Amino acid sequence: MPVSRGCVQGTARVIRSLTEADQIQKGDILIVSYTDVGWTPYFPLIAGLVTELGGLVSHGAVVAREYGLPCVVNVPNATIHLLTGDMVRLDGTKGTVDRLES
Repeated sequence: MPVSRGCVQGTARVIRSLTEADQIQKGDILIVSYTDVGWTPYFPLIAGLVTELGGLVSHGAVVAREYGLPCVVNVPNATIHLLTGDMVRLDGTKGTVDRLES
């Protein structure tokens, strides 16, 4: 589901819990199950957001729009199908996440 417009290419960073958030690098496309208020300090670092859960008014969607970040939510098993280090194209306008060939 597209929730915040824009298109970005970059490195996927799959994070399974907030305790791993210190691994986020500037410009990463963050791939998570969901976000809540604890994730907010990391939004200035990322280039885009993909969540497995959420909708138009979910935390990740709202904060991504506030920061002008492309965001797609409700992507089942994103943290399983994508790996940290994958090059991906995130299109928050179309609602797509594509793994790019290396």
